[in-house]
Amino acid sequence: MFQLLGRLAVVDGGGRAINVRAAKQQAILAVLMLRPGGVVSVDRLMTELWPDEPPATARASLQTYVYRLRRTLAPLAAHGVDLTTLGNGYTLVVPDRAVDIRAFEQRFTRGSEALTAGSPAAAAGLLREALDMWHGPLAPEIDVETVRRERRRLDAMHLTASELWVEAELRLGLHTGVIPELERLVEAHPFRESLWEMLLRALAGRGRRAEALAAYRRMRDILSTELGIEPADSLRRQHQEILRGAPL
Repeated sequence: MFQLLGRLAVVDGGGRAINVRAAKQQAILAVLMLRPGGVVSVDRLMTELWPDEPPATARASLQTYVYRLRRTLAPLAAHGVDLTTLGNGYTLVVPDRAVDIRAFEQRFTRGSEALTAGSPAAAAGLLREALDMWHGPLAPEIDVETVRRERRRLDAMHLTASELWVEAELRLGLHTGVIPELERLVEAHPFRESLWEMLLRALAGRGRRAEALAAYRRMRDILSTELGIEPADSLRRQHQEILRGAPL
């Protein structure tokens, strides 16, 4: 019902779009959705919307934005969505099942726990479901502090979910399928050594020893040139094992 991964979108129970057009209404909705059931004070919302200096009309404008947002969301009341005034603030009640980031987080947590428990097949399935929900960073069109902070947290979770999914696939012996994803990930995050470690494992595990050694040299050059450091001890040991032809 509420999509935050990627551009903000709201749909009713029949799949019809509910348009929240005004930028400040979108920001209010996003902030309230990131505090489901919690009260967000008027002062907090004013600071979010006007971080430098709120205009003299800020409080009245905020009340108008919330009034219009409440009317826009009214068709969702039958599905448990309720925007109410509580004290000197507002609260948005919305079921977890109606928010994509909650479903993403739940599958991420369950997948991570399954991997820790030694169930890579279950972990791979749950983490793949989480990754398939990702349509981009959290509401990139909304530029307020709460959204920016949550965007950073979810970006980090998405990267970790990708790593854990690859790890689960590697434990299942599915090396070939993860190599393209790992190559994409090391391009996007060239200083993240854990990704290089898995790429070396995947390549060597498929007998692509020369490519694994070339990937190690490339990683070492990047770390040396950009950061002035050498690869971690574990990566150097992995390199030596590949040179010896030892199984990884």
